[in-house]
Amino acid sequence: MKTIKIILSFIIISLFSISCDDWLDVKPKTQVESSELLKDEAGYKDALWGVYTLMVQKSMYGLNMTVSLDAMAKIYSRVGTSATQYPLSTYSYTSTKAKSLINDVWQKTYTTIANVNNIIGNIQEADPAMFSKDNYNVIYGEALGLRAFLHFDLLRLFAPAYADDPEAQGIPYVDHFDYNITEVQTVSKTIDLILKDLEDAATLLKVADPLCTGRTITTSDDNGYLLDRTFRFNYYAVVATMARVYMWKGDKVNAALKAKEVISDSGCKWTSIDDIAIAEEKRDHTFTPEHIFRLRVEEMEKNIEYTFSTIMAWATGYSFSVMDRDAAIIYPHTTDWRGWNTRYGWSENLGLNSSSIYRLPNKFWQYEDMPAEFKNLMPIIRFPEMKLIVAECNPTTEGAEIINEIRSHRGITEEFLATSTETQVLDEILNEYRREFYGEGLMWYYYKRLNKKSIPYLSYGYSYSMAMDQTKYVWPMPEEEIEFGNRNKENEL
Repeated sequence: MKTIKIILSFIIISLFSISCDDWLDVKPKTQVESSELLKDEAGYKDALWGVYTLMVQKSMYGLNMTVSLDAMAKIYSRVGTSATQYPLSTYSYTSTKAKSLINDVWQKTYTTIANVNNIIGNIQEADPAMFSKDNYNVIYGEALGLRAFLHFDLLRLFAPAYADDPEAQGIPYVDHFDYNITEVQTVSKTIDLILKDLEDAATLLKVADPLCTGRTITTSDDNGYLLDRTFRFNYYAVVATMARVYMWKGDKVNAALKAKEVISDSGCKWTSIDDIAIAEEKRDHTFTPEHIFRLRVEEMEKNIEYTFSTIMAWATGYSFSVMDRDAAIIYPHTTDWRGWNTRYGWSENLGLNSSSIYRLPNKFWQYEDMPAEFKNLMPIIRFPEMKLIVAECNPTTEGAEIINEIRSHRGITEEFLATSTETQVLDEILNEYRREFYGEGLMWYYYKRLNKKSIPYLSYGYSYSMAMDQTKYVWPMPEEEIEFGNRNKENEL
């Protein structure tokens, strides 16, 4: 058996004033005095903000760990052959384009984890009295939660599904900030480490996060540091991630418990038609009341300019689009807000050919007159996912009721039969994932979690299936040495 290890270099964190133009300065192979950088509360705040800034990069949640994953899930009729993601749609992971994208995800995510570990390693030794009010627990809890969250997404991409083999090779779980080598863990052990960090994060945030304590936060209170917790890895983001992890592990009892806690206590609510059935530039395209955790991607328009472009020269070769005949199968209910008949979430006809209509999702389009609260948003965890988790965990007792609840909040009047069988409920849950999460990457993770032996796809109004195996489900770890992640092969033991 071969051992795979990862070596993380030290990085430099440049402190800065918090603004949308600030970026974390990451320079590999440079050791710095973390104690000097993180000598006060302001330094910790800036360092944690820098982590979120890294996460919105195009190589991470700004595109490739969200939008790009849909190419593998086969939810589009076309992925342009010139698109960076096209090799992903054919599972050609060793192609030049795919290797570059995959290696970048690996490198940038472990870079971000290194930044998180720098915060954790220092705050563990810091005097809590140095922090105002609840900020010690909040910063420490967010950092632990983010470390777990980032490792979980790497596990979902670079290792086999738990359902396939829990003892298969997982990923390195890096929980320290130094030059020491971190060995790869099994999938099962990695899950255990993820859950441990999430549990510790939840303990810290439960007593400090304003979403839990009910503490009123104003702009004059610590300069509004704890305002709008959906942009931070808040307590309910931690619990929702626990629901995801338990689902990945196949522990439906705990998954349902965590999802129900988020549903009942987080304060999330369904989007209103009043924010949907209005002028396109004023519309709440990402359904913001349903956001549990989100990121503001200031470069959103630039990131998606090819993927969801209506410019003919780009749309032909680059864009992700859906054909009318395929959309009619995905969205069979004519009143569905998300579908083609209402057209709240789709572009005009691209005009790619005279015989078919092709449209693009407009979820991430930006408009000059767009309300500020809707701009540049990438939802990472949303309320409907928690509902669907509960439905999947309890298909015969709660499944039909939850499906009808979702339908009622998406403009669908036709009821799903309460007498539906478990198989029918689970099939409809799959359909809801396809309708709901365009551009968010969840469909791919859904198929992989269930270790589906085939996944459906549509072409010219006909349904087909793509045979799947671990060569398609698992991204290869980078073979070559990269700046922050190193896959080193040793001799056979």
